[in-house]
Amino acid sequence: MRAVLQSALVSLSVSGLSWAEVPTTPTIVAVPPSGKAPLSSAQRRGTEYIDLARHGYVEEEYYLSGIAPAITAAGETLLQAPYTTRILVRKPIDPARFNGTVVIEPFSWFGERGAGWILTRDYLLRRGYAYVGYTLNINKPKRDPKFISEMAAEEADGIRQYGRIVNFDFMRRYDYARYAPLGTYSDPERFKRGSVADPFVPQSQAIAAQLAMALKSNAPQGPLTGLEVHRVYVNSWAVTAQVWMDYLDQGRHQQWRMPDGGPLIDAYMTGRMAYGEVGGDAIRVPRKMPDAVPFVTVYSQSELMHDAIEGIELPPDTDSPKLRYYEVTGMPHLRLADLGTEHSERLAADVGKGRDPRCQTLYDEPVEMLASALLDGMDRWVREGTAMPKAPRVARKGKSVVRDPATGNMLGGVRPPWISVPSSRYMTDQETRCGLIYDTKIPYSRTQLRKLYGTGEIYAKKFEEAKALSVKEGYLLPEDAASLRPIAKPGDF
Repeated sequence: MRAVLQSALVSLSVSGLSWAEVPTTPTIVAVPPSGKAPLSSAQRRGTEYIDLARHGYVEEEYYLSGIAPAITAAGETLLQAPYTTRILVRKPIDPARFNGTVVIEPFSWFGERGAGWILTRDYLLRRGYAYVGYTLNINKPKRDPKFISEMAAEEADGIRQYGRIVNFDFMRRYDYARYAPLGTYSDPERFKRGSVADPFVPQSQAIAAQLAMALKSNAPQGPLTGLEVHRVYVNSWAVTAQVWMDYLDQGRHQQWRMPDGGPLIDAYMTGRMAYGEVGGDAIRVPRKMPDAVPFVTVYSQSELMHDAIEGIELPPDTDSPKLRYYEVTGMPHLRLADLGTEHSERLAADVGKGRDPRCQTLYDEPVEMLASALLDGMDRWVREGTAMPKAPRVARKGKSVVRDPATGNMLGGVRPPWISVPSSRYMTDQETRCGLIYDTKIPYSRTQLRKLYGTGEIYAKKFEEAKALSVKEGYLLPEDAASLRPIAKPGDF
């Protein structure tokens, strides 16, 4: 055992650091076929589907196993333990199509959703990226730490709504033979986040480092055999974004390195997660933020409203360290298009708000276009040194936001075309009290539309001008702008 633990991490000297560690390379074995598409498969009709064959891509699933430290939310390593999880790989069939970059993402607890994949899949396949999603979860415990609440009613409600889809039991129910071997260390009594049990897998950070190591090492028998990997990016949205705040805050970026001293991960993008919301520190900049790689956070209206209400100020954007925060107006926390397998959310009628006019219309604007543009900007920052744009924060007044009296929408922030030239008032649940994870919008009446724009033709012309501005600002790619249509239709006028 001593020999195993000593070989798990190898010390070396790195320029600018007194020491660093090379993570052990995990074992990667192909998952035997079971006759069913894997969870989160892009080949199965659903929220993650895309025609991989048409884009010249293939999807493969592997077991990833090794020994990894179990780390507390405070950064203390308590022990080393074995783990087995799975990775889902999407890669170009033709090596000439590969652009040298792999995007990695932990799947969400809720139905094994790949939120980052859903938001950027068209862009990734257009530009020749490889993608690796992976599972971070636990066996079904007597009390799942994801639901341990100080209020019994809240805990019971969460279990009723999500209890069937948030651990390995869900995966085994879907395909027992395929997912029965999976297991990671968990002990809610010893691992806390704030005053409650830590819902995050204690081995999360080390599993991520070992995965990046395996991908970037270009091993001859790896999951990307035949592709030459130069860069690994994180693109992690929703609850798993906290894993990356912890990773950076605890200095893992500097601690875990490639054998030549280079970084395991070359850029970090996280989105739709107010760090510290599930317990622990509500910090917005990692205390051990590296200088040389970008850390980019994308807030929807829900997250920015959370910070406004809590009085949490966001840091200024800087080029050293490479830090960007984007508060995106007109972006909801969750869309119907973002749901995972067996994942459902309550609608207005389910929470007694079926007649409330503020709760009737979910907004489902194509925010994937903005997410893709930001990922592209981060890529250029890494490869070309071209800094990403700096965006103003949403305007605050006390512990709330400032809204334009003419349009009803928030002032400041990143403003996609549907906010620059709006046809609705985009709200958050904190304001409407609709009781939904989905945010809602209040469409303008015909009278309001005519007052703002006069005619549908003028509105459409202004929308085209707003698209051109978004492209110029770096928040919309030209190829996406070509397919973006005005939100209001001629009949609305």
